[in-house]
Amino acid sequence: MDDQLEIPSTRKRTSPKFLWGGAVIFLALVVLVFWAMGRSGSTAYFLKTSELVSSGPSSAEPVRVNGNVVAGSVSHEGLASTFDITDGQTAITVTTDRPLPDSFRDDAQTEIVALGTYDGHKFTASEVLAKCPSKFKAKTS
Repeated sequence: MDDQLEIPSTRKRTSPKFLWGGAVIFLALVVLVFWAMGRSGSTAYFLKTSELVSSGPSSAEPVRVNGNVVAGSVSHEGLASTFDITDGQTAITVTTDRPLPDSFRDDAQTEIVALGTYDGHKFTASEVLAKCPSKFKAKTS
């Protein structure tokens, strides 16, 4: 005689409709990621100055441009500022009527990202961000 009782399994089977639903959601997410990555300009946070000049005047949608300040090019008239930036190949003039960030300096080591519109000759910025120089760079002997 077998005195052991068979204990029913407490584990429940996963319903096929949950598996199909999960597969549809996963597939939709994969399609959305590939669609978003395939759009032009979706992976670039900013353009270099030479890329901006070659693309021509911007549309109504603002763009971001990156470059280093050209030393000695900064001029202020009240709150309005004008300066040149370059990526080492092409320089453009940036104008803004907003205050410049505290980390903004008039030297070639200051790297900025500006948000605004480009008319083919000058870039009118509604926002200027200056990248801070790293305090943790290794000293060279």
